Amino acid sequence: MSSQTSQELMRIYLEEVLGNRNFDLIADIAAEDLVDSTQPGKTGPDALDAHARGFCQNTPDVEIEVIKIFAEDNTAVGIWRWSGEPTHPSTVSTKGSPVSPRLICSVFEVEDGKVKDYRVFIDAMDVFMQLMQ
Repeated sequence: MSSQTSQELMRIYLEEVLGNRNFDLIADIAAEDLVDSTQPGKTGPDALDAHARGFCQNTPDVEIEVIKIFAEDNTAVGIWRWSGEPTHPSTVSTKGSPVSPRLICSVFEVEDGKVKDYRVFIDAMDVFMQLMQ
C-alpha cells in the first residue's frame, strides 16, 4: 500500500465519481465492509454509492473543484468545493436563505487498496456565513 494509491482513490472519487457521475467506479474503490458516516445502516459499496448518487441527484448541475489531496499509506484527505443549485438545501437561515455547506473535507481510511471508512467534514465558517444571510 502506498500514499499514491490512497491519493488515487480520493482523486477517482472526487473527479470521476462525483465530478463525472461515473458511479460504476465505486465497486472498484470501496471495500466490501466500508463504513460511510453519512449512511447509517448501510455498508460496503452500496453505502458509498447511496451517498454519491444522493449528493449528485440533489444537485444535478453540481461541479466539483478539487483544491488539494493529501495522502499517506492508509489515509487520504481531499479538500474540495462544489457549486450548483441543490434541490433540497441542508437547511435555511433565519431569513429563509438556503444553506448548503460547499467547502468539504473528505477523509478516507484505506486498507488493502480500497476505501474502508469515509468521513465528511464541513467548513464551519462557510456554514456560519450562509446562516447570516
